[in-house]
Amino acid sequence: MKESLDAFDVFAITKELKKLEDGYIEKVYQEGDEIFLKVKKDKKYDIFIKNGKWICITKHRREIEKPPDFAMVLRKYIGRGKIKKIEQYDFDRIIIFEIRKDRNYKLIVELIPNGNVILVDENGIIINSLLQQKWRHRIIKPHEKYLFPPSKKNIFEMEFEEFKDIFKEKDIVRALARAGIPGKWAEEICNIAKIDKKTPVEKLNDLQLKKIYNATKEIFNKFMEGKFNPVIVEKDVIPFLISKYEGKEMKKFSSVNEAFDNFYFENLEKEEKEKEEEERERIKRQIKKQEELIKKFIEDAERFKREGDAIFLNLEKVNEIIEKKKFDIGYPKAIIELPYENEKIYIEIDLRKNAVENAQEKYNASKKLKDKAKKAKKAMEESKEMIKKIKKVKKVKEKERKFWFENYRWFVSSDGNLVIGGKDARSNEKIVKKYLENDDIYVHADVHGAPSCIVKACDIDGNKIPIKEKTIEEACQFAIIYSKAWKQFGMASAYWVYPEQVSKTAQTGEFLPRGAFVIRGKRNYVKCKMEFAIGEVMIKKTKKIMGGPPSAIKKHSSVWMVFEPGDEDKNKVAKEIAKIFDVSIDKILRVLPPGGLKRKEEKYENH
Repeated sequence: MKESLDAFDVFAITKELKKLEDGYIEKVYQEGDEIFLKVKKDKKYDIFIKNGKWICITKHRREIEKPPDFAMVLRKYIGRGKIKKIEQYDFDRIIIFEIRKDRNYKLIVELIPNGNVILVDENGIIINSLLQQKWRHRIIKPHEKYLFPPSKKNIFEMEFEEFKDIFKEKDIVRALARAGIPGKWAEEICNIAKIDKKTPVEKLNDLQLKKIYNATKEIFNKFMEGKFNPVIVEKDVIPFLISKYEGKEMKKFSSVNEAFDNFYFENLEKEEKEKEEEERERIKRQIKKQEELIKKFIEDAERFKREGDAIFLNLEKVNEIIEKKKFDIGYPKAIIELPYENEKIYIEIDLRKNAVENAQEKYNASKKLKDKAKKAKKAMEESKEMIKKIKKVKKVKEKERKFWFENYRWFVSSDGNLVIGGKDARSNEKIVKKYLENDDIYVHADVHGAPSCIVKACDIDGNKIPIKEKTIEEACQFAIIYSKAWKQFGMASAYWVYPEQVSKTAQTGEFLPRGAFVIRGKRNYVKCKMEFAIGEVMIKKTKKIMGGPPSAIKKHSSVWMVFEPGDEDKNKVAKEIAKIFDVSIDKILRVLPPGGLKRKEEKYENH
């Protein structure tokens, strides 16, 4: 099975990655030797990097809560940085991201054996790297000048006379492989040139070499044109079909990155997990044997100590037995019976030694076994550490569908109406200008700095639904939950008005700040309890965490929690809820009210 990318793969993937140029790096995530770059351009993309092996745009970003130090360094230097250029270095398995933030940086991804991900400043000095490495020709660590690994001359840039010189191996495939062309592509070149791949190099004439040269150029030109039709076939993934796999069962994809993403997470990662699980089980068996061995060492050590004590307590008797038996028995050992702590024990003694020497021998044996037990314990602890170091089976989640209303605060009312609210002044202004329509209702808490909320006269699909009294009450409660009133009151008021009563036109001589509106005419007030609920709901077959009025959450969710203002730390609560719903803490924090909490009610059935 294909386990890492070759230079052709890197070329094709990089050609597609170039569409992310002029995009911005929003976030960097890392887990072990895996890095995810979250990039925003026309939409959001996640770039997956498996050190030394893989890179592609992915739909499988992991939920990673606490980024390691290297990820934090990348966030500091290139977070919110603009990607100016993405290129492959010298047709090698190296990709360079040129990034502009406060100054110019390069993120260099080496997919060669051992691999590395290196952050370099505009002077080529290493800021930090995933791994610190040292070779005779270069050093990878902070403050060192970055040097590219030595590479072969690019075969695609060779003239024919220079190309001929590479054929010094036994056969064509080996010669091309030595020049940096992977085996399957070397075979494809032979097929295009219509020359048997097993032809001895010394039998090739200039005409045949020219055909091979032209076939090599043909392959390269196909990559340059970027006319990819990627497929997964026979545990391999390739940018386009080659003759080796013609007629085989295959799976086609619309982009190279999609194919390589699918292959890695459907095949390679699965295989990797199986290997890790096998190794984990092997170490578990080893630990069990070590535990049994430690137990036996300790038991035997205690037995020898008891025997030594018994001999010391009966020195005279033991010496008498030794004197009597050493002349009667040819064998130098004897089993004797001695009293010890209200019982009788049987002990093997050496008739060539006196009682004290026998006792000392028992104590020495006990000490050696105790030392063995200590060493075995140390080995067992090392085995346990090895299990910890083996990556835990990670939860990979398909990049979930995001709906437009998730850019704001939102919930679905008991009657099915979509209700949205602003998160700040900018989004308050946006939802009113963009989404408030004639049949909708505008809601606002009777508190300064509260979110503007809109009750849509439709469901999430846009199907018309009349706005009923229950929905208006829930929307008013929603408005006070996310206002400053949460921290101060047990109850608060909100009002609702019709769209035509909401205006951005201020009175003469007055100024309206961003996110503020003038309300003209009668305001309809509703007094609401300061209660908030959170639950898991299904939106178009996609699981979502929804926060809002308890009545709406209970209606749509089988598992929910209700809170009121309190002293319990918001982050601590979020961590506990995240475990219950098996989501990231960030997803929970996004929907919690702005302050401390107190648990009031909960339901966990059917989860």
